[in-house]
Amino acid sequence: MARSTSAPPRAQLARLAAEAPAGAGWLHEIKYDGYRILAVVRDGRVRLLSRNGKDWTARLGPIADAVAALELEEAVLDGEVAVQLPDGSTSFQALQNARAAAGADLRYFLFDVLEADGRDLRARPLEERKAWLEALLKGRKAGVVAYSEHVVGNGPAFFAQACRHGLEGIISKRRGSPYRAGRGGHWLKVKCSRRQEFVVGGFTEAAGARSHFGALLVGAHDASNNLRYAGKVGTGFTAAVLRKLHDRLQVLERPAPPFSNPPRGAGARGVHWVEPAMVVEVAFTEMTGDGSLRHPSFKGLREDKPAADVVFEDGQEDEVTTESGPSKAAPTRVAGVRLTSPDRVLYKAQGITKLDLARYYEAVAEWMLPHVRNRPLTLVRCPTGYQECFYQKHIEASSPESIVRVEVNPDDPRPYGAVDSAAGLVALAQIGALELHTWGARRDRLERPDRFTLDLDPDPSVPWKRVLEAAFQLRDLLDELGLRSFPKTTGGKGLHLVVPIERRSGWDEVKEFSRRVGAVLEEARPRRYTLNISKAKRQGRVLIDYLRNGRGATAVEVYSTRARAGAPVAVPVRWDELGPKLKPDRYNIKNLPRRLASLREDPWAEYFDVRQSITAAMRRAVGMTG
Repeated sequence: MARSTSAPPRAQLARLAAEAPAGAGWLHEIKYDGYRILAVVRDGRVRLLSRNGKDWTARLGPIADAVAALELEEAVLDGEVAVQLPDGSTSFQALQNARAAAGADLRYFLFDVLEADGRDLRARPLEERKAWLEALLKGRKAGVVAYSEHVVGNGPAFFAQACRHGLEGIISKRRGSPYRAGRGGHWLKVKCSRRQEFVVGGFTEAAGARSHFGALLVGAHDASNNLRYAGKVGTGFTAAVLRKLHDRLQVLERPAPPFSNPPRGAGARGVHWVEPAMVVEVAFTEMTGDGSLRHPSFKGLREDKPAADVVFEDGQEDEVTTESGPSKAAPTRVAGVRLTSPDRVLYKAQGITKLDLARYYEAVAEWMLPHVRNRPLTLVRCPTGYQECFYQKHIEASSPESIVRVEVNPDDPRPYGAVDSAAGLVALAQIGALELHTWGARRDRLERPDRFTLDLDPDPSVPWKRVLEAAFQLRDLLDELGLRSFPKTTGGKGLHLVVPIERRSGWDEVKEFSRRVGAVLEEARPRRYTLNISKAKRQGRVLIDYLRNGRGATAVEVYSTRARAGAPVAVPVRWDELGPKLKPDRYNIKNLPRRLASLREDPWAEYFDVRQSITAAMRRAVGMTG
């Protein structure tokens, strides 16, 4: 890292995610409600820089003094300056009041280091950088500078706990990742309530007991860089804040609105338009279909971010239309669904865009809907392309109506999504969903599965012919039990065998039965098959994965695209098609529609005619008792 102060370091930023990622590949930190600050130490002298590179050393004197007390010669530290309340939470509003500005209760929570002792650490793994920070602060008396603790894995549980304690949310970071300036997929922010920055474009006259002004008119930049109006914010102000903001707004007045879709008629009556230079943070419950904020509340003035950088955060601009009609980028509709950024490339090597994805789902809808209809979904969303994705189970309040709401857990009010139309499939493409994973039950009878899936997942050393052999042996075993199965490629390296069943058995029975079926093969040929998901135990074997058959577990749906190189698709096939030439990733977005057009009948034409159940005789045959 160069030691020149003329080019300040740039911060790594987090992308908004709807769900905390699960699995041990992520670590999770509390999201602090304050100002992002980089501390640059040169020859022992400290400079504090805001997210947009402004020098805030003077205004955050206590923080600068505390960093100087660390006695570092050369370093760049990354963290958040916040006011910590007695209950342990942080408050952005408290940070802005006069008492906090004087230094009381200020803390600097450090969560990363870019440079230490003259060494550039940005390419080092995240855990190594955090370990250096932890060692730096270990043994020091707790004070203004604090280390940001984290947990590994269990992201959804950590997020739920953060929300229960009234925190703003969490930051999830991919383990082993380097430090990269800008907004990428290695850091995700998951918020307990929706809030983001907006640009002020006007204000209304004060009325009643309110002084100075009534409400702020706010907006953000869309994908075409238009400043789009999003609504009025009239709550959350103290008397001091009203006065402070009004003084600033008066000098910014202009004759015309700065928004590309300003309010008209009564909505514009008495409005004072201002230059779009002031940035505020706003909390809100949801964004409606016409792009308006519901129940917005002012949270604070953001002086650490330029207005030009304020955009609708990931997913929000994809689900609204403007009051005044299309923006400069002409709207595109597929199956009646308006696409934003239709030219956004999702698979770079093939040049496949969001529009291509939407048209693909429209083309396969009649084949796919009988299988996917009304099943709770888990999505893999990749808004900027297949290489940066996150999982999402619960749908947002602003999601299109064509995505059906499904109540899954009476103790959790957040619904899952489902689709029952071509418009629903295209709406999923609109929000960048590259994989659709579904439950083995439908929403009208969630506790009674109507299918189970056995996933043949080979170790990398296992050749394709062995996977085929496993599929036929498993098919024959199921046939002996009296159960028909239907094969599908996964778009990965394995195969799925899907077994339709009558909705008579509960989740526990179906899961245990599928486990016992796999165990029969494992016991017969333990060197070829395993039920152990450990990769170390899988060497040279095919994993028979039965875990997709529990309540809440999912399997990739037929005709779903995959977030993998080449844009492969999970495809139902006939048993007589399985052979050396049919590789699991043979079909993709571009060539699958041609296959379907050439077929005389559905490869799974008999699927919905099958009437079969897990019987007592079947259970006994695989060693189940009771």
